[in-house]
Amino acid sequence: MTWAQGASIIFVIPIYMTTQPEAQDQFTPEAEKSITELMQLVDRVRRAAKKDKSQPVSAHVDLSTEEITALETNIVRLFAEADISYVLTESGIPVGGSFLEETYRLAKASILPYVLDERDLRVVIKKIFHQKTDAALFAALMETYGTQWVCDNAAILLPDSAIIQTYLENAAKVISYRIAAIGMEEEMLIRAGRDETLITPFMEQNKEVNELLVSIDNEDKSKIAEDYGQAIVMLKQCSENIKNMDKAAAQNGTSLRQTFLLHKSARLIERLTRLLALIQEIETEQKVSGFCTLIIGIIQAELRPKKLREFVNDNIQMIAYRITEHKRMTGEHYITSDVREYREMFLSACGGGFIVSFMVIIKLFLHHAQLPPLWEGLAYSINYAAGFVIVQLLGFTIATKQPAMTAAYIAGSLDGAEGKRDFVRFAAVIASVCRSQIVSFAGNLLVVFPFALLWIYLIGLAGGDRFIEGHTASTVLKDISPIRSLSWLFAAFAGFDLFMAGLISGFGDNKVIVSRIGLRLQHHPWLIRHLKPGRLMRLSAYLEHNLGGLMGNIAVGFMLGMTAFVGHITGIPLDIRHVTFSMGNFALGVYGAHFHVAMRTIASCLAGLALIGFMNFFVSFWLALFVAMRSRGLYFRNYPDLIRSVWKYFRKHPSEFFWPKRQPQPNTVTDEAAQPETIEASI
Repeated sequence: MTWAQGASIIFVIPIYMTTQPEAQDQFTPEAEKSITELMQLVDRVRRAAKKDKSQPVSAHVDLSTEEITALETNIVRLFAEADISYVLTESGIPVGGSFLEETYRLAKASILPYVLDERDLRVVIKKIFHQKTDAALFAALMETYGTQWVCDNAAILLPDSAIIQTYLENAAKVISYRIAAIGMEEEMLIRAGRDETLITPFMEQNKEVNELLVSIDNEDKSKIAEDYGQAIVMLKQCSENIKNMDKAAAQNGTSLRQTFLLHKSARLIERLTRLLALIQEIETEQKVSGFCTLIIGIIQAELRPKKLREFVNDNIQMIAYRITEHKRMTGEHYITSDVREYREMFLSACGGGFIVSFMVIIKLFLHHAQLPPLWEGLAYSINYAAGFVIVQLLGFTIATKQPAMTAAYIAGSLDGAEGKRDFVRFAAVIASVCRSQIVSFAGNLLVVFPFALLWIYLIGLAGGDRFIEGHTASTVLKDISPIRSLSWLFAAFAGFDLFMAGLISGFGDNKVIVSRIGLRLQHHPWLIRHLKPGRLMRLSAYLEHNLGGLMGNIAVGFMLGMTAFVGHITGIPLDIRHVTFSMGNFALGVYGAHFHVAMRTIASCLAGLALIGFMNFFVSFWLALFVAMRSRGLYFRNYPDLIRSVWKYFRKHPSEFFWPKRQPQPNTVTDEAAQPETIEASI
């Protein structure tokens, strides 16, 4: 018999013993000695691994015959007294009732660990494996001696052991009630779209589990098999319903609490399924193997060095996916696929530049008002926010707001059939985004410069050059230059603000759905009394589809407006540079200098404008793309493949990065029906 086979016995023998150990709060001296010897053994392997880092950890876990014998004896003695009830119900499963509660609990435990009962197996695990690198050490043990155990001496493992059966039955009962409680949460009902057929299995599984436990107590073997089958059917329905509720999040929205509950219930269902497989009457070898696998998984969960970060990442990734999905839907409107859409994007961007030209003049007036820093920041914020909202209401476009929206659409383009990555479609979408971004920049900048110049000229005719001249004009031009100022850094700050606005917009769109804002507005008593039904319906429909965008525009307005104030009160060089506003300021500076600007200054400003635009785009796009990629489980190791696919597509279709591919006109009705050509088809 191999050591791996013997390990399956020593892990389970003490728990399957028919003699119930006496209740005690602490280990006996013999068990304490076993823990000490296990700690010494692991420490010896740990020191050897640290001493010779050129070899993998698994090279140092080759135990001698004496060490294996001592290990078997110590584990038998330890498991004869250890309490495994809590590891069965809590290890690897969130305990808190919400995301914030569980995050707070894990954060507290990482700073000041909780005091547990000495006989709790979690305490024993932490005593033996107490360093961050011990997770790799335990993995090396499993790699060397195997995780799949087949017991040759199965006869000594009694399937009707009172100890193991009590632990497993109690754990199954606790977890079953927790699943039922989650199924009755209001957030789960909302996530299910008030469809009670999705919630019913969460309660029914508890009934089936309790009946199974009663049948086991009565030793009714035929009823045990029937009840076990019914319980498993209910648990499978719960798992399927969780998947359905997650898919329905696109229509019903999501929240951190809902995401947490789905994540927790999935873990509980998985654990309960494994426990039920162990407590029913099955072959002893299966019971041994199943229990050993469960214990190994629990130990690995306890040894994870960054449980808090993993927990936060898992939940944030799930909700980030939904938020970026809402941004993806918005991002589709910023991508041009044909010449008509390309021209419409240019005209829309021209409209955005026209509105910004007014905002540039208003900001100049506010600057000359010489308000206190706080009130000046608030005034700038209101100017930005109001202007961006007007741009949205009129259906215009501001180029720098596109990257945060289109990044999610780009990440979504990777979703191919059967979970495969569609790199060709990804490259085609990148080409579409590039040309759309270029034409929107062109529309903004080509319009904002002449109109800002026109407005300041008309104002000068009406009241003289008192708003911008001399030192003010030279300061405006200096602030654009990348040599004479930190315009590139301030442009990066603006890019971050634009990225955050995109997140807020996606969050707002999700919040509208999950909180059912439109429906609540339709039933608001005050609105019902003061608005006609048709107008109320239009208002609720508009806010349901545009509230996220309004939130994002207002948020970015206040972030852009208050950045300089934050820098003023903290002493940190904080400010923003937005390429469209900088182009308007360039027009004001040229006018203030009476059109006598040195070519060196003009060249420096043009270079600054190009760098500001690049930093606005690059920072906001990169951050948004990073979040969107992470929400789909993509990491830096996947980026080389993405870059290669884009480069390959660029070499084959360079013109599509600047101008949309012209589609052939249909000649017949038949051709017309077969004509619609998607991005995928053009590839």
